[in-house]
Amino acid sequence: MLYKDSGVDINKANESISSIKNIIGDNIGAYAGLFSLKEILLEYNDPILVASTDGIGTKLQLLRDYKMWNTAAVDLVAMNLNDLVCMTAKPLFFLDYYATSSLNKEEFVSFIKHLNETLNEFDCKLLGGETAELPGVFYNNNEDVAGFAVGIAEKNRIFDYSKIEVGDKIIGLTSSGVHSNGFSLVRKLLSEKKIKVTDDLLNPTKLYVNQTLQIIDLIKGAAHITGGGLIDNLPRIIPNGLCACLEFNWKIPKVFEDILNAGVDIKEMFHVFNMGIGMVYIVSKDNLKIVSDILNKEFSEEVQVIGEVLAAEKNNIDKKILIKI
Repeated sequence: MLYKDSGVDINKANESISSIKNIIGDNIGAYAGLFSLKEILLEYNDPILVASTDGIGTKLQLLRDYKMWNTAAVDLVAMNLNDLVCMTAKPLFFLDYYATSSLNKEEFVSFIKHLNETLNEFDCKLLGGETAELPGVFYNNNEDVAGFAVGIAEKNRIFDYSKIEVGDKIIGLTSSGVHSNGFSLVRKLLSEKKIKVTDDLLNPTKLYVNQTLQIIDLIKGAAHITGGGLIDNLPRIIPNGLCACLEFNWKIPKVFEDILNAGVDIKEMFHVFNMGIGMVYIVSKDNLKIVSDILNKEFSEEVQVIGEVLAAEKNNIDKKILIKI
């Protein structure tokens, strides 16, 4: 009896590791990744390391079917780095976890190649990761991927949400579509033939890293709109006693119109999807124009004022978000 007979092929895994060494470097295959902070720390007075971890959920099931490993790589980077910059952190390094029922060398190497290329765009080093064959946990050549990102922030630049006040404006940057949340519902609608697979449905998650880092000192908070939609994510940065009052005045991508027409209630959609807004910033009235100009001129972002911070209703003091649909 060989290990290979149980579904785990060590030789194939070793071959895959050798292939990605050519992409990433000789550090791959060591027991842990090394990252020097010596030069970086000189740029900070009181540096704080910031870490995040996330995956891309069941969207991977569809991406695998269409061999879209490039999109899977972008999704994984975006889900982690977009969270990281909401804590004002500049990304430093990244690790991935790739688990599968049976390793497909070509698909794995393609994924790592695109992962490394995407991270390089943000000067974030792919430091290493874990590749696991788990027959009995995964079946029918299924996979799951997760990412782990570490960044650095200046302590006195980390957002102090207590400074958010009545009258502050809430602005949003458009999403590229569904991003990487709500795909269990999407896949159910697909299986029932209520919607169809389109390019827009599988668009990679939009990255807001450079945009956010550029305006950190001009805004009071940032919220990456992921699972739970605006309803769950925006309240994370709203102080007690205040409420984010949103006016649903923006045009949603067609993919959300298709889901709405498939019979999903609009209120449910706001609790599941980003509804066309992938990143939200809280900004004072005084800084609204300068922030909008930077995002528009330097990043070609169409900034949308989607709401305002108000005092919470006296009879509902704990309600931190209100969406006028």
